[in-house]
Amino acid sequence: MTQRTYQDACGAARTMDIVGERWALLIVRELVFGPKRFGDLRAGLPRASQNVLSQRLRELEQSGIVRRVQLGPPASVHAYELTGRGQQLEPTLIELSRWGAGLPAEPDAEMSTDAFMLLLKALYRPPTDAPLTARLGLRVGADAFEVEVGPSGISVARGRTGEVDVTVTGTVATLRGVMFAGTPLRSAASAGEIEVHGDLGAAERFFRLFSPPPGGETP
Repeated sequence: MTQRTYQDACGAARTMDIVGERWALLIVRELVFGPKRFGDLRAGLPRASQNVLSQRLRELEQSGIVRRVQLGPPASVHAYELTGRGQQLEPTLIELSRWGAGLPAEPDAEMSTDAFMLLLKALYRPPTDAPLTARLGLRVGADAFEVEVGPSGISVARGRTGEVDVTVTGTVATLRGVMFAGTPLRSAASAGEIEVHGDLGAAERFFRLFSPPPGGETP
């Protein structure tokens, strides 16, 4: 299958020639925080068929956005990761995530773990009265992330790279409820919906650093 083209010299049009096909940009989203095996990509994009996902990966490889790599021990398996050119799309994805957070979502729409972590980068609001610097571990399903926040911004890394102030474990849906829908963290922890290991107060302060755009619904 040949990729369609707008045949337009505009930079935006040329970008859409590469990532404008259905699922292409979402594949990039799923790879922002590190390489993934094909099965992991399918888990993050469950509505994309295997054939379509394979086709988009081939197209992104041919365009220099994605490359195949081999993950090392203990499991030597093939995976996909973004090239340097592909990583340059992260700011665009963050802006799209921020803009889209103000739009209503379908009632049964799901959000992948990587989409949720990207949303954190999009909706981080550092406090102006008392600057906070904190490092939090987030465990969502089989994934673990380290999130560091400070006056100058937020960083998200898959895996554990150092000491954290507190570790929070929960589903994407539960974490979204605490961050954006007003569910108290202590209530979610008491109900067993979220596990908190470490400084509960630090976790509560962290969760208050994220808010949807004015007038927006729960992202």
